[in-house]
Amino acid sequence: MDKILDREVAWRIFAHEFNRSNMHVSEGDERAPNYIVTPTGVKCNRLFIVGVVTEVENIGKDNNLWRARVADPTGVFTVYAGQYQPEAAIFLSEQDIPAYVAVVGKARKYEPEDGSVYTSVRPEEMNNADEKLRDRWVLDTAQRTLERIRLVEDALKSGLSGNELKEYLQKKGTKAVQIDGVTKAIEHYRDLDKVIAELKKAVIHAIGTVALDRQAMPQAIEKHANEGEVLLFGNNESDKSHIEEKVTTAAPIQKEPKELIADIIDKLDTGKGISYSMVVEAAQKTGISSDSIESGIKELMDEGRCYEPKIGVLRKVG
Repeated sequence: MDKILDREVAWRIFAHEFNRSNMHVSEGDERAPNYIVTPTGVKCNRLFIVGVVTEVENIGKDNNLWRARVADPTGVFTVYAGQYQPEAAIFLSEQDIPAYVAVVGKARKYEPEDGSVYTSVRPEEMNNADEKLRDRWVLDTAQRTLERIRLVEDALKSGLSGNELKEYLQKKGTKAVQIDGVTKAIEHYRDLDKVIAELKKAVIHAIGTVALDRQAMPQAIEKHANEGEVLLFGNNESDKSHIEEKVTTAAPIQKEPKELIADIIDKLDTGKGISYSMVVEAAQKTGISSDSIESGIKELMDEGRCYEPKIGVLRKVG
C-alpha cells in the first residue's frame, strides 16, 4: 500500500465510526477536497480498511457498477466500484466470497431528501489480504481510534469551544488537522459523549475478536481504557509486551452466547456450510435463548466471521 497516492492521508477508521459520520465539509473551490468529519474529529477524504468481503452484487446496467460489503469486527463498509474504478470493479467481479481484502479509497456520502446521510467507499486500489493482515489492521486501528477518543474526551472535559478550544488543544501540542477536526466534531455532533462511549465499546469488542485469548482480552482492555491507564499497547514494544502479558494471564470469563455460536459453526462446518436450523438446534442445547441465537448469528455475519452463501445455510470464514 506504500505506493498509493501521496495526497490526503488514508485514515484507519472502523466501520462503526465511519457509518455514524454525518458531517460533510468542503474547503475551497469545487476542485478542493471534500471531507467527512467523524465523531473523533477525523477529516476523512481517504481511508484504508482491511476486512472480509461478505457480499458482492452487480447493481448497474451493462455490468458497470458493483457494490460490495466489507466487514470489520465493528460493522460493514459499503464499497462501490464502477466505470471510473475499472480495476476495482474487475477485482470485485472475480472475488470468491468470502475473502479478506485491503482497500484504499475515497470517503463518499449520499444524502437523500429525507436528510439521512449514508457513507460509502470508492476504491482507488483493492488487493487480496489474509487474516493476519486483518488482525494487525484491527489492532492498529484500535490504537489510533483510542488515541483520538482520548483527545475528544479531553476536549469535552475542558468545556471549551471554537477558538478557545483550538487554543487549548494547540497548547497541548495537538496537530493542526486534529484541532480543526475535533473542534468541528464537537460543534456538530449531539450527545458526543454518548457517541464516543459507544465507539469505545465497539473498539474493545474489535480487539476481543482478534485476541489470542478471546475471553480475557475484552475485560482487560476495558479496564485499562476506563481507568485511562493505557491507550492499547502504548508506543513501544516493552509497553506492548507488558500489556499483552497482563491480558493473556487474566482470569478467563464466561463466553458470551455469540462466541458459543461461533464455536458451534466452526465445529459443524466442514467447509461446505451448515444449515441454519442445525446451528439453532445445537445452540439451544447449550441453553442459549432463541433471541440470543438470532442476534448472535447476525453479529457474527456483521463482523465477517460467517456468511450466508444461500438462504438457510451458514458458512464460517477462514
